[in-house]
Amino acid sequence: MTTTNGKTTAEQPSVTENTCDVEQTRQAMSDLYKNVTMAQSCIKTLLPFVEKQEMTKTLHKQVEQYDHYVEQLDELCQRLSFDPTPAPKFAQTMANMGIKAKMMSDKSTTHVAKIMLQGTLNGIIDLYRMIREYSEIHPEVALLEKQILRYEEGKLEGLKNYL
Repeated sequence: MTTTNGKTTAEQPSVTENTCDVEQTRQAMSDLYKNVTMAQSCIKTLLPFVEKQEMTKTLHKQVEQYDHYVEQLDELCQRLSFDPTPAPKFAQTMANMGIKAKMMSDKSTTHVAKIMLQGTLNGIIDLYRMIREYSEIHPEVALLEKQILRYEEGKLEGLKNYL
């Protein structure tokens, strides 16, 4: 028991590499992999429709960051002897078709930002769910989840400038 500000709280044991829940860790890595690769695929689908150079540069940088996260996940999965489950092809195809259909009617920067905001918000919601649901995962996976969440939240704020 620890006393903080006059209140007694039970100490929570920290999850270590040796005490993590292997199944939760595997599920978290797969969900994280799906989240990042789905975002990456959607941005690549959106890029050919973007007309404003500043927005194009922003989206290219975002794809590069997702490439980096995929590399980190691949290395982590390799070290933990795990093969992540990719996002279902059907889900990616449907998302990409939806993006193409939306862009046919309006190619404005504001519309691109709106689509990106919706996708980013969906990713953030999924990341919060993962963090809450998978509480006993490998510390490196938990750290990567939080890094990606912070990145996504920063992107959400940055996209508001394009509205």
